[in-house]
Amino acid sequence: MAPARPTVEELFSAHANFVWRNLRRFGVRSADLEDVTHDVFLVAHRKYPDWDGAHERAWLFAIARRCASAYRRRAHRTREIQVDEVPDLGVEGDPSTRAELERLDRALAMLDEDKRNVLLLYETESMSMREVAIALGCLLPTAYARLYAARRELARAFREPR
Repeated sequence: MAPARPTVEELFSAHANFVWRNLRRFGVRSADLEDVTHDVFLVAHRKYPDWDGAHERAWLFAIARRCASAYRRRAHRTREIQVDEVPDLGVEGDPSTRAELERLDRALAMLDEDKRNVLLLYETESMSMREVAIALGCLLPTAYARLYAARRELARAFREPR
């Protein structure tokens, strides 16, 4: 017997932080993150009857990516200013740690979007490669190739002098 699908409320409780983090990565302004996160779950509620119940985070990631894209289009029409860099989030402590985090941010910014998404979903969100491939709408071997290429490019960036 197949396990019961979680309700939209259960999805929200379990994955709201995941959606929020990814929306931030997709360029949604901090002031709008809560609203766009709710938009994602409104879309999930609307599409719930068509969802097969598999790969919750991959399904929500795909919805979040489309909502972030719509958000960026709306922001352009409303004359909001998009920024190229995420503002300083107040990382305190050791200056060398801050420097390494800034170096990592620059290296991630150098990756193309496909490679960066695979790397971040796999490494920071702990999604399986199957879930990553589903979320990004690519074949599993393609996802593995992008992960390998992203790791190789990051390693190269960290071997080069600052």
